[in-house]
Amino acid sequence: MDQLIKTMDFIFNGKLKLLSRFSATGVINTIIDFAVFTLCQSVFGLHYTISQVIGYSFGVINSFIFNKKWTFEYKSSGKKVIREVSQFAIVNLISLISTLVFMKFLINDFNLNVYLSKIIVTLIAQVINFLLYKIWVFN
Repeated sequence: MDQLIKTMDFIFNGKLKLLSRFSATGVINTIIDFAVFTLCQSVFGLHYTISQVIGYSFGVINSFIFNKKWTFEYKSSGKKVIREVSQFAIVNLISLISTLVFMKFLINDFNLNVYLSKIIVTLIAQVINFLLYKIWVFN
């Protein structure tokens, strides 16, 4: 048990801190996104684009809170928060548009299953988000 605690401490507080925290936050965001996407798609019968927008939005809310406070440990106040939220929204709008374009392409042109397409576009969004959060939003 002690070894597990030491390993977890190294992963989340050592040399891999930023990447491991971003990844853990991303897993939580993805679970929230997929759960809401599936609920909208399968239970309510919404089109995949509407389901994607709704699911992604729920994941984004969680993402902002965890990435700001835990992953990047970014502290800001007053006017900086407005700038930060604006930049975060722009990054996620870029990611959302990218996911919608790629999802449509994968479903319509490659006839991929909607859920397989969702997994692929989620990975694309993670790369875009990490890079832009690191260099632009939480720096």
